[in-house]
Amino acid sequence: MKNVVAIIALVAVSAIAQEEVVQSGTPARLEAVNGKQVRVFLQSLVDGTVTFQAFKSDKNIPVPADKIRRFEFYPKYDAAALEQSFNSADYDAVLATLEPLMLDYAPYMTVSNNMQDAYCMMMEAYRAQGDFAKVRVCAEALAQSSGPKFVMLGQVNTALAAIAEGDFKAVESLREEIESEAASLYLQASAERAQGQPKVAMQTVVEIIAEHANDVQWMAPSELLSAELYLDMAMTNSAVSTARQVKNIYGGSNIAADANKLYIALGGESE
Repeated sequence: MKNVVAIIALVAVSAIAQEEVVQSGTPARLEAVNGKQVRVFLQSLVDGTVTFQAFKSDKNIPVPADKIRRFEFYPKYDAAALEQSFNSADYDAVLATLEPLMLDYAPYMTVSNNMQDAYCMMMEAYRAQGDFAKVRVCAEALAQSSGPKFVMLGQVNTALAAIAEGDFKAVESLREEIESEAASLYLQASAERAQGQPKVAMQTVVEIIAEHANDVQWMAPSELLSAELYLDMAMTNSAVSTARQVKNIYGGSNIAADANKLYIALGGESE
């Protein structure tokens, strides 16, 4: 820790002392675990080591990633427009915005930062479009991060990628690591559906709704899954009714927008 503090202090002094130099890398504010902050240009994060240059310095400085609390990035994009695109399930627009941005930020997703929520949006957009190879890349990075929320989303999406690949043994292993029982049951239901057991999967969804009604994060996707399961069982009227209910209850979310797409596809009338 003392060495890291000394490095951060040296960076601050160097930024003042050196003349302006031409720099490359990803600009960010680095916050060390001791609370010290410094402007840097990130060069890489490889094997648990972050390499950066101080502001106005071209000297590469390596620091263990676990000594860094957070990065604050300076992205240039319309956050409100992105959120609107995501919540309306316009995943093409989400990816058009985020894929170019994440060329700079994706390598640093294992460290807490202000672009992780946007990274999750990109991951969900990939999943909605069935690009599970890219889902897995995003998910595995998030699963290594320090924030419990992002770790769980990483684990869940790694498991969803495994379901898409038919690796159900990996799904069971991942379910054991997930702290949220509702999330674990959602994966169980998704795996049962993928294995051609819609009735069994529906029983699992009923358990989620009955036992975890307060776990808002997983209620919406579970209820949307129930609509899809009704469709699998050729119960079209129930699928339409459930999709309509989901789009109305969870209005303003991407789940509601996905439910509306299903509702319209099944012949539901626009409301």
